[in-house]
Amino acid sequence: MALRFYGKGGSQTDSCPSVHLDDSDGSLVIVGYPEEDSAVLDQIREVSHIEPHERAFRVPKELKKALWEACGGNDPHFD
Repeated sequence: MALRFYGKGGSQTDSCPSVHLDDSDGSLVIVGYPEEDSAVLDQIREVSHIEPHERAFRVPKELKKALWEACGGNDPHFD
């Protein structure tokens, strides 16, 4: 497995959330903050079941471009 790094941001420390692409299967690997706000999790559960072994992660807006590029987009213009 080879991970391709696309970007990090949203933190003032070296422990920033980050976006990676697994070249072996094309899946994304996201490092972020586990979502713990029950109101947010309830809204997610209205449309999607969260299994006991799954977690929702919050990815900072600074990583929109990295996510876009990891999904195959190029030169996005995000504010």
